[in-house]
Parts: sequence; C-alpha cells; structure tokens
Amino acid sequence: MNRIQFLPHFPQRLLGFLLTFLLLLIPLPALAATSERQPLTLELLQKSLESPIQSEGVSTIDLRQFVIDLTNENTDFRDQFYQHLQSQLTRSKTPLALDLSESLIQGEFTASKLGLQTALSQATLPSLLTKQEQAQLAKDARFISESRDQVPSITVFRGTLKLNQTRLSGAINFANTFFLQRLEVSDAVFIQEVDFSGSSFSQSVDFSNTTFGREVNFSSDTFFDQAGFTQVQFKGMANFSLSTFHGKGNFSQAEFVQLANFTGSQWLEDADFYQVIWRDRSLLSKSRFTQSLLLNEATWEKSISLRGSQFQQPILMRDASLLDQMDLSNTRFSPNAYVNVAGMTFDSDEAKLFGDAGHVGKILSVPRLEGNEDVLRNLVRNFREQEQIPDGNSLDYLRERLRREQLWGRLVGSLFQLMNRQDTPVRSRHWLIDALHWAGLSLLLLLSADGTSFGLVFGVGMIAIAYFGLLFWFLDRWRRRYPKPILPTSLETLYMVGSGAAATVGGAIAIFQTSEQPWLTLLCLAGILLPIPLLLVWRLYRQGRYHALIDVTYFVEDGGMRQLRLLIGRLPIMPRFGFFRDRYMPILWDRRWNWLNYYDFSFNNLLKYS
Repeated sequence: MNRIQFLPHFPQRLLGFLLTFLLLLIPLPALAATSERQPLTLELLQKSLESPIQSEGVSTIDLRQFVIDLTNENTDFRDQFYQHLQSQLTRSKTPLALDLSESLIQGEFTASKLGLQTALSQATLPSLLTKQEQAQLAKDARFISESRDQVPSITVFRGTLKLNQTRLSGAINFANTFFLQRLEVSDAVFIQEVDFSGSSFSQSVDFSNTTFGREVNFSSDTFFDQAGFTQVQFKGMANFSLSTFHGKGNFSQAEFVQLANFTGSQWLEDADFYQVIWRDRSLLSKSRFTQSLLLNEATWEKSISLRGSQFQQPILMRDASLLDQMDLSNTRFSPNAYVNVAGMTFDSDEAKLFGDAGHVGKILSVPRLEGNEDVLRNLVRNFREQEQIPDGNSLDYLRERLRREQLWGRLVGSLFQLMNRQDTPVRSRHWLIDALHWAGLSLLLLLSADGTSFGLVFGVGMIAIAYFGLLFWFLDRWRRRYPKPILPTSLETLYMVGSGAAATVGGAIAIFQTSEQPWLTLLCLAGILLPIPLLLVWRLYRQGRYHALIDVTYFVEDGGMRQLRLLIGRLPIMPRFGFFRDRYMPILWDRRWNWLNYYDFSFNNLLKYS
C-alpha cells in the first residue's frame, strides 16, 4: 500500500528537480537581458539624481537598464538630460559615480556635456577639485604649472563611469577627457565611431569583452594604470598611436579586423597581446617597450611592422603564427632583449621576416632544438633568399649550438643509465658515438662557429699558419750547432720570428672580437696544435738525424708549376718515375725571401685539410 502511494508523487518531484536544475544553468546576464529596458524620462532622471544609491561604498547615480534617447528627434530631453546630469556630477562636493550599465543609449554620447570643463593650468583649476584630484591632473603631460597665454582645455570626469553591458547606437565622443576614477566598459557594444583621443585615465580601465563596430580612436592617450582590452573585438580601424601605457596594457585574446595602429606608443609595463588575431595590418613601429612585448600564440594574417622601435626586454612570440611579413628593420635591442620564436608557425614560401642585415639574425632565439627544427630551417631559408647570409649563418650557428646542448643532455642521461646497469654493450656504443659527435661539434663551434664566422675562422687560421710555418722553418733550418753549425741567418730568424708573432697576435685579436668564449677557443686551439707536433719534434731531435743530406733542405718545389695560381695540393713527394724527378727541386735556401716558402707550405696544407 505504501509503495502504491509513492509512485504518483515521483514524477512531480522529478519535474521540480529538473526545473530547479535548469534555472541554475541559465546565466544571470541572460536573464537580465531578457527583461525589457524602461525608457528614461525626466521624472525618472530627476528621481535618480535626487537619491543616489551606494555601490561599492560610493554614491552612484543609478541609470541602469534604461533606454536613453539622445537623438536629434528628442532634442528637449537630450538638452535637459545633459544639463541636469552635468550639474549634479560637477557640483557635488564628493565625486559621484555614474552607472549606465545594461542600458541602451541612442544618439551621440558626449563627455564634454557631462564633465567639468577646465584649463590644464595651476592657476585656473577649479576650487571644487580636491588636492588629490588636482595632483592627478598635474600628472598630465599637457599640464602647465606657470601662467601662459595658451592653455589647453580638457573635460574632467570626476567619478567612476560604468558602461557594463551597455549598448550605444550612436557616435561616442570622449575626446580630451581626464578620467579621475575608474572606467568600466565590459561587455559593451559600440555601434558607431568611438573617440577617446587625447584622453587620460588616472585609474584602471576595463574594456573586456567589448565590441567596437566601427573606428575607435585612442590616439595620444595616457593610461596611468592598467588598461584592460581583453577579448575585445575591433571591427573597425583601431588607433592607439602616440599613446602611453604606464600600467600593463592587456589586449589578450582581442581581435583586430581592420588596421591596428600603435605607432609611436610607449609601454612602461608589459604589453600583452596573447592570442590576439590580427586580420589586417598592425603597426607598432617607432614605439618604445620598457618591459616585455608578449605576442605568444598571436596570429598575423597580414603584415606587422616593428620598424624603428626600441626594446629593453624580450619579445615573446612562442607558438605564434606569421602568415605575412614582419618588419624588424632599424629596431634597437638592449643587451637583455631578444625575440623568442619557439614553436612559431613560419612558412618562408608565404611569410617573410625582414630586418637589418647582420643584426636581425642575432636577436632571434629559441630555448631548445626539440620542436623548433622547422622554425630555424625556415628562418635560415628566409634570410638566405633575401641574401642576408650573416643572419642565416647566425641562426645556423644557433641551431648547432642547441644540438650540442641536446647531445650533452642525452649524454648525461645515458651516463646515469649506464652506471645503474651491468650488461649494456649496445648502450655503451651509442654513448661513445654521441660523445664523439658532441666533442667534434664542440670543436667546430669553438673554432669556427660552425663555419659561419669569417673573423673567427680567419683568426684561428692565422695562428695555425704562423705556428706550423715557424715549426717547419725550425725543423728545416735548425739542424745542429756542433761540430759545424747549420743554422739560419740572423736576418732570416728575425723575419720568421717577427712575422710569426705578428700573425699570432693578429689572429688572437680576431678571435677576441668574434668568439663568444675567446679564452676557451685559444685553449682548445692550443690543445690541438701543441701536444702531438711538439712530441714529434722532441722525438726527432732526441733520435738525431743520421743521413747524408744534412745540409740540404727537406722541402722541394714543383718546377713545372710556373703559373701564378694558388697551390692547394702541394706536398714534398718525390715521384716514383725517374723522368719526373727533375721537376721537383729543393727550395732555394740561400735567398732572402726563403722564409716565405714555409708559410706557403703551411697555408696550402691548412687549405687542403680544412
């Protein structure tokens, strides 16, 4: 019986539970949006002005969820609206906030008819303003502390202005306005043009999730605090030229459908353009970035220009997508600044990266080789197609340096595995191969920067040629002192020692100017040049030279080679066939220029084996 009574109530309870669950799922903004806005009349306006509400501890004029008609067809209401509202906002002893959230504003909306008109001069500031407000106005770059004939005039908006979820169908004119308090414009929709040019924002600004349907002008603005433009959609041209951001400028996940102009802007904190989509050209040229420029995961469908900008901290472009041109010409980077292009999507067939030859390749960087092989390869191809060989070489050197680091990490990891295992012959063989590869790559990078640095190769070559030239000369000319000396003349000794020392010093200077680790490069070069040759020389003199040609040079020249050309493959070899022997004659030992033969032999051997 109890079971039969329970069944009829079960569907009702289930239905109630489902209705409650669905109501919880519906967002509050959606519910608010469904409610109809009430037209604002003069009576309702007067009521709101006479009885401000308390919002966040601040007296606020509540004009939320109204339809405010400021069109030309409603002139009487428009004039009285501005007159009453301006009188209340400007004459209040304490700043009043104005909340227009969730309202529909029709017609042109003008800040100059709401704020306090004042000249930016110490002598003309209204006494109504508090000392703190006057101090805020004094931060404006146009503020004049002394009396002058021409003084700029601005509109001062004293309280917080809220336009959250507001829809504005007409043009917005907030030019030359100084906002002393916060400006909250999240989730708003601007249908027509918006003009904030020449304005200053003393407190934070929040335009998050806002849509600008047409052109928006923030040129020559000053943001003294954080400027939030996250997830903003700029459907028209966005003009932020000559603006100054004292706080962080956050444009993350914004979308610029048309031209985005940030030319001549200044950023004293981070400029955050994370996941921004640039569908048209973007101009950040002639700008100054004191902190990092964050372009991670951004997408450029058209060109971007950073030409003539200054960077004191890194530009981060991790996982960005460059589909057109990027111009880094005439940019200036501090020693701490670079461009991190790790994971960047860059196809050199469609996209191009421009910059000053010999400079742009050095500022591009990736932290590791893994996952960045395609980026580096495409960038190298990009610069070589533009005939910027030094920049391509810089990235090629970076790639090999990262490969060396990758090999080193693999060697260290494999070494720990080998220490924990007994029978690992295959692993040991692989570890040895990697170790030899790492050592050879390290030598190549130290002595020639992977063949990309002419100055480093020239310096190493000069020292090697001078060293072996002196060594060959010493072996050939310094035979014995007793009983009958066979030694070079004093003049020849002076020539050889002086020229060898000069070449060595010149090579060392070139190494110090081009190598990242000059002392390590010289130590490595000494480790290659000194041990084995000096050991062979010591063994030769220790055993002595027991042959009949003790007073004849060991080196011969090919008498058939009389053309003026560089001999790459000359060696002191005597041919097997007798009729060839007459071609090879001992070098002339008794000539003043004989010492040049040893440098010639050293130079040709270096070219053959390098």
